[in-house]
Amino acid sequence: MEKIEGEDMEYAVVIVVAVVAIVVGAGCAYLFARTRTVAAETMLEQRSAECEALRREVEECRSQNGALRIENARLDEQLHQQSEERKNLRRESELVFREIATSIFDEKSKVMRENNRTQLGEILTPFKSDLENLKKTIHDCYTGEVSEVKSLRDSVKELTELNNTIGREAKELSVALRGNSKAQGDWGEMLLKQILDKSGLEEGVNYVLQATKNDDGTKIVGEEGGQLRPDAIFYLPEGKSIVIDSKVSLTAYVNYVNASVEEQQSYLQQHLQSVRLHIDELARKDYPRSVNNAADFVMMFVPNEGAYLAALNADKGLWEEAYNRHVVIISPTHLISVLRLMYQLWTRDKQTKNALKIAEETGKLYDKFVNFVGDLEEIGRHLDKANEVYGEAHKKLSTGRGNLLSKVEGIRSLGLKTAKRLNIEESIEE
Repeated sequence: MEKIEGEDMEYAVVIVVAVVAIVVGAGCAYLFARTRTVAAETMLEQRSAECEALRREVEECRSQNGALRIENARLDEQLHQQSEERKNLRRESELVFREIATSIFDEKSKVMRENNRTQLGEILTPFKSDLENLKKTIHDCYTGEVSEVKSLRDSVKELTELNNTIGREAKELSVALRGNSKAQGDWGEMLLKQILDKSGLEEGVNYVLQATKNDDGTKIVGEEGGQLRPDAIFYLPEGKSIVIDSKVSLTAYVNYVNASVEEQQSYLQQHLQSVRLHIDELARKDYPRSVNNAADFVMMFVPNEGAYLAALNADKGLWEEAYNRHVVIISPTHLISVLRLMYQLWTRDKQTKNALKIAEETGKLYDKFVNFVGDLEEIGRHLDKANEVYGEAHKKLSTGRGNLLSKVEGIRSLGLKTAKRLNIEESIEE
């Protein structure tokens, strides 16, 4: 029993201890929870105070933000206005300075154009004159050549007809002139002059008749000092000359033509002897020595084809014999050929001189053209320099730091009042 009571007491003590422990634990837990609650409440109050402060700051910021937005809008508007004013001022200033620069450039350009026009006039006037002279020279050369060819063709035709006429007239005149040496000589000289007149050569320029003096004024004299008078002296290009003398032997020739067969040989020998006498006479006169720059032979003109051929047929070596004595026997046909050759020589000489003149004028023209190109290049360099100066002036006006537009704009931004405003289009932004 006592054992049972003892055990019950232990249980009761344990229970009491447990209850006390529970109570104590609950109290401790309460105290701990209370402590944390108080701390949390304190912290909550702090956080609430902080939130309230932040709310007030947010409200204040919102208020300030609204004011700043209003101020920003005002500043944007002011900035926009200033930007527009700046653009307007820049346009106005650029226009003003551009007008000034343009005016200066136009004035300089006008002066330069006047100077260039004067210089070009001085260059082009002789250049044009040279062109006209060259054109005229070429035209005259071509026209002259065509005219000379036509004249030569007509002259040859006339000379041929004249030769035929001479042949007919010789037969008709042979009877009238028979036995009269003076009349025969005059007739031969007349025929020579007629042929020369039809040759296209110019008397006094290409030939002279019955000359007693050389072109330098010296007399034409023989070895013994006697006066000589050749029927004609032909002048050739480059200063050369040829002497021609007419020698007529018709008396024996006419007798030969009209004689019987038995008598013809005798008269033919007489005719041949007459021709030989004329050859001897011309050889003794020695015209090549007496006439300045003369060829080393003289032409003996026999104005009748029949008489010429009869003499050569009578002696086959007559022509060579005469040539060895510096005498060339020619008939009217030969004379026509000689005159035609001389005409061609003078024509070629004239063409050569014209060609040389054209070459000279062309050389002058080329030199003038080279000078003209050089002057044009110089004008181009001046224009480039003027354009470069204009570009530099324009840059100083509107571009770069410290340009004139910026400075004028800065002056205006200080409150410069203007009476007028220019309304111009937006200028090119540099």
